[in-house]
Amino acid sequence: MKPNICSLPHTATGEQVTRTSTWQQLLESPGSNDHIAQTYQDESFLLEAVGHYVRAGLQRDEGVVLIMRKAHWTALVIQLDGLGAGLLAAVERGQVASYDADETLAGLMRDGMPGESPFRQLVGNVVSEMRERYPRIRVFGEMVDILWRDNRRDAAVELEKLWSGLNRTAPFARLCGYRVDPMDRAVYGGPFEALCNSHTHLIPARDYRRFDDAVNQASREVLDGSSMRMLQSLARRHKPLADMPTGQTIIHWLSLNMPRTADRILARARALYTAS
Repeated sequence: MKPNICSLPHTATGEQVTRTSTWQQLLESPGSNDHIAQTYQDESFLLEAVGHYVRAGLQRDEGVVLIMRKAHWTALVIQLDGLGAGLLAAVERGQVASYDADETLAGLMRDGMPGESPFRQLVGNVVSEMRERYPRIRVFGEMVDILWRDNRRDAAVELEKLWSGLNRTAPFARLCGYRVDPMDRAVYGGPFEALCNSHTHLIPARDYRRFDDAVNQASREVLDGSSMRMLQSLARRHKPLADMPTGQTIIHWLSLNMPRTADRILARARALYTAS
């Protein structure tokens, strides 16, 4: 694969990442086994988060592996150059390895599913080579999102499993982006829950507090006080494995267990979040 230049975990410094941490804190110093999923609709939010993640890695002298869509790679180069973090210079010195997500994914697929052998030969070798030069590395990838958008959900889950298997043999931090509306009940179900359970953290919105406030206020408007307290308790007890803002745990539980109520709360929460 040739470069294309086109539980709560702990951070690298040992500081515990808590549920009150901002996504900026999380992406600046992820733990070596952190697997972070970011959902987004606005691509500027994705690029802001990826830029923060990559820039912090460069500043900490970590190796960085990027498997991105070409348009996002180009936008990231421009963004980081404007911040004084030369991405192309980092590629030249070997600190960054960049690959095209569509081309790399095509090389992994066998009969409609990602194959373990080509994954280890392509992606595994890249990670191993980067680790030889840098003790700590961080990865950002968009291949799973390509499968997700194409409605190949089983293949997306399988690719996540391959990433998780690689991470167990060679620990590294990983961020992946999903173009998903976190307030759309239709996205919830088996594949989405499987993806949540294969990540350590979920970033559903740019502003956690505003997101939580919108969901909580909408829930209070739709439910009575005792039902609201029961909902919060059930959402906490039956949340996916990934650490996420409280509002997301409520949405997740409602979508799976009380779909009609979820529709009412989500519609109101979306209006509140947009207006605030």
